[in-house]
Amino acid sequence: MILLLGGTTESLAVADLLSAQQRPFVVSVISDYGAELAGHHAKNVVKTTFTEESIRQFCRDQQISLILDATHPFARVISQLAMATAVDLDLPYLRFERQNTYSKDAPLKMVDSLTAACDYLKELTGKIYLSTGSKTAPEYAQRLGVSRLHVRVLPTTRVMANLTDAGFIASQIDAIQGPFSVALNVDLFKHANAAVVVTKESGRQGGIQEKIAACAQLGIPCVVIRRPQMAYPQVVASLDELSAYLEEHNEW
Repeated sequence: MILLLGGTTESLAVADLLSAQQRPFVVSVISDYGAELAGHHAKNVVKTTFTEESIRQFCRDQQISLILDATHPFARVISQLAMATAVDLDLPYLRFERQNTYSKDAPLKMVDSLTAACDYLKELTGKIYLSTGSKTAPEYAQRLGVSRLHVRVLPTTRVMANLTDAGFIASQIDAIQGPFSVALNVDLFKHANAAVVVTKESGRQGGIQEKIAACAQLGIPCVVIRRPQMAYPQVVASLDELSAYLEEHNEW
């Protein structure tokens, strides 16, 4: 049985591949929304936030023979936990993560952290369009002042409540679910009167290429927070590579 650590769009594509190859697997997610999406791509879905003990027990109970990590590139805690569990239980661990390529002409400012992003943004004037998710929006508001910000988030009750608590008002929020085309990004950035866009290096499925292209069209900088650098023991960067790995290690 394969444990697929999910919660991303790419993990759904991985689930489709595993289903097509009739490989036994279970998908883990941490939210109701993630469970709803995963349910359309997998028969076995578990909603849980793994701890050091619970993931070990889960792997034992479900007789897991491979941990396949397709979580968000910024989900460092679960990836670190999964790698440690694989070592402790003598299980193979495989990271699925597509690589990013950017145009050399793109108006990019690459930074390594939220703090570095804020230091750069303090040097600029004008409206800041946050496309980094809702979790960090309150910290940006605290560091930069909420009045400078416009944020794009998923349209859920919990997210909206968190943003309201952080001082955001309706006119500062684009509550909308992707995917977003270049044209739609252009329209949203223009409507917000954005002078700069902030995003995370979350991969092609996260829409980063379309954001960068929209910034290029508008002639505004795009601040990209690099994904954490982690020492994954083994990585595949495409569904073809994943399929080849599974064929080579056919005990699942």
